[in-house]
Amino acid sequence: MAGPLAAIERFFERVFERPPARLFAPQLEPEYLQRELFRALQSERQMHGRRTYVPTIYRIQLHNSDVATLTAQPSLADDLAEAVRAYARGRGYVLGGRPVVRFESSPTVDEGEVEVLADAKSVPTSDRRRPNGGYVAQPPPRPANAPTNGATNETGHTATYVARPSAPRATVAVHVPGRAPWRIAVSSGRLRVGRALDNDLVLSDDRVSRHHGQLSVRFGTLVYVDLGSTNGSFVNGVRVTEIALGPGDVVQLGGSALTIEAGH
Repeated sequence: MAGPLAAIERFFERVFERPPARLFAPQLEPEYLQRELFRALQSERQMHGRRTYVPTIYRIQLHNSDVATLTAQPSLADDLAEAVRAYARGRGYVLGGRPVVRFESSPTVDEGEVEVLADAKSVPTSDRRRPNGGYVAQPPPRPANAPTNGATNETGHTATYVARPSAPRATVAVHVPGRAPWRIAVSSGRLRVGRALDNDLVLSDDRVSRHHGQLSVRFGTLVYVDLGSTNGSFVNGVRVTEIALGPGDVVQLGGSALTIEAGH
C-alpha cells in the first residue's frame, strides 16, 4: 500500500505546487483594472450643455501588499491613464486634462481585491473652470457645416445628439432573447420601454419590468431614465437611474439590450 499512497501524495503535491513567483489575482491583471477604470469613468460622467464631461483623476484602492506589487511596475499607472484617455476620446467625452491613475492603500480592501474610484471633483464644469480654479481645455468650435446627427466628428468631441428637426434623433438597435434584432428611430417626445403592452417599445423578456424605463430627447440630448424597475438598468455595464446617451452606448434591461446608433 505504501507504493500507491506515496504516488497519490506526489500527484497532489504536483497539483497544488505553486511557482516561486507571486501570481497576480485576476482582479489585479491590467485588463481587469482597465475595465474597472472605464466603469468608474462612466459612473461619474456629467452632461453640461451638449457635451459629456468625465473625471481626470482615478484612484485604484488596494491592499497594502498589492500596492507594493503594482507600483513595482513603473509604467503601469501611465499605461492605464493612457487607456482612459483613449477610451474617453474615442467616445467623444471631454477631459479637463491628461488622466492620472493612482494606486492607493485602503484598510477596507482585502488582498487580491480592488476598488476603483473616479474623482467627481476632477470633472470639468461648463463654465470652463474646475472647482480649484484651473481652466479646462475645451474642444475647438464645430464648423458651421459639420454634421449634427450625433456622430463623432474628426476631432472626436461629439458624444451626444444635437436635435435636428428634419431627421431622427437616434436609431436604437433592439436585441431581445429569441428574436431577430430590429431598429427603431427616436426623434422627439418619449419612448417608454417595458414588458407591458401599453409601452411604446414592448420587450418580451421575463427579466424586464412591466414599465422598465424610457428614452426621451431633452434639449438636444438623448436621455434614458429607469422607472423603478425590479432588476435595474445598466449602461455599458454600470447601473444607472438617469443618464445622457451617445452613439455606441448599450442599455441593458434584463436579458435585452438597446444599442444607441447615430440618427440617419
